[in-house]
Amino acid sequence: MLPVHAVTVLVLCLPLLAQEASPTSNSKAILERAKAATVLILSGEGAGRLNSIATGVIISKDGVLLTAYHAVRGAAEVQVRTAEGDVFDHVELLGVDERRDIAALKISAGSLSVLLPRSTTDLSQGDEVYAMTNSDGLTWSATEGILSAIRPADEVPGAGSGFRLLQFTAPVAPGSSGGALIDRTGALVGIITRGKSSAAFAVPIESVIGLPEGGHHIALGSGASLQLPAKLAADVPQSSAAIAGSDPKQILKNAKTIYIHSKTSFLTVDTLERALTLQKTWPKLGLTIVADPRVADLLVEVDRPLFTYVHTFVISDKKTSIILGTGKVTAIDGTVASDGLAQDITKIFSEARVNVSKE
Repeated sequence: MLPVHAVTVLVLCLPLLAQEASPTSNSKAILERAKAATVLILSGEGAGRLNSIATGVIISKDGVLLTAYHAVRGAAEVQVRTAEGDVFDHVELLGVDERRDIAALKISAGSLSVLLPRSTTDLSQGDEVYAMTNSDGLTWSATEGILSAIRPADEVPGAGSGFRLLQFTAPVAPGSSGGALIDRTGALVGIITRGKSSAAFAVPIESVIGLPEGGHHIALGSGASLQLPAKLAADVPQSSAAIAGSDPKQILKNAKTIYIHSKTSFLTVDTLERALTLQKTWPKLGLTIVADPRVADLLVEVDRPLFTYVHTFVISDKKTSIILGTGKVTAIDGTVASDGLAQDITKIFSEARVNVSKE
């Protein structure tokens, strides 16, 4: 968390930053810096059920960031991911501005890339601006536009009242809330917020830069079980530190708990759990099936694609998302399929646990 005196200094320096910043035409470098200082925020309603995807902006090297309050309000679990692939499951709420729909969060990190704030007092209509967001699920998307106006929120349908908003033309979509609005120098001038209007808006940064000293210090629910939808996961890099040197067999060998999730009504979790416990080798594996994904080491996901009799499973490491094993069984009946899947799943674990497979 930013100490009170640090936030005060930051606020006082806003005009100074505006004077010292020099225009640059190197938009590529600006956007690279903005990407590094922008995060993906996942929030869920519990048991790993993803509820929303939003954006956040890092304003302090020690992990303080700003985002849209509605993205985390009432969330049972929250996860923050950086552009470099680092994942933070433990997030703290530092402060809230409900009127402007902005929240300050804290993750346990250091030496992070940040965006320096710049006062909006010298911004003019027509000035070039960029938006860096996770717009419409397209992670770390950059768009370009101009500042259309600085207007009272009272003039914007559904925005509220009693504060100013920056209206801009850079295209944004759902998932953009909490994103960064930056000027042509690469300075942070606003935090993008949602509205009930076709135009795009951001809250001036000087209005919310003091939120980290809100004094809440509320630990939000662990987002360890949250996963991106499959179509988005491929676009988000895993942390190199998390996967470097990982040995799938070693992960399978060391695992103590698994969580089973079924994506199809044709094969229930209970049926597969029962089939696993009936396998002769299963008791020797030392694995416990848990009902809460937050305490699981590994995830086992089963599915049956529509209009087929093919039942599939995927075993993955919850921490790194490394796929540790897959298999499929063709059967009309889900109970019969469960028996086949249970055999294949047990075999994968047995082969990884040498002592068991040799017995």
